[in-house]
Amino acid sequence: MREPLKSGDRALVISGLGRDKSPNIGLVVAVGQCLGEHSQHGRIWHCTGAGIKQMADTGTYVTTNEGDFATSWLQKIDPQANRHHKVRRKSLTV
Repeated sequence: MREPLKSGDRALVISGLGRDKSPNIGLVVAVGQCLGEHSQHGRIWHCTGAGIKQMADTGTYVTTNEGDFATSWLQKIDPQANRHHKVRRKSLTV
């Protein structure tokens, strides 16, 4: 059984209010504070991450780097999956 989503987790955005048209699909976000329960969407989380967009009053999307997401719109990223990958950096001197 997978551990439920909680504050501090990283998650992949898999849906949104616009369903498959959401510009946030595919972004990796940091899960923040639980904002409570929505009557239709369930638990709502405030998340942060580069490139998160929200719809402005004008009907266009604006990059805010933060937004609110239902649990069902997020897929938790297992922290153990990244544990086995080491990043190597090489410096180049000229």
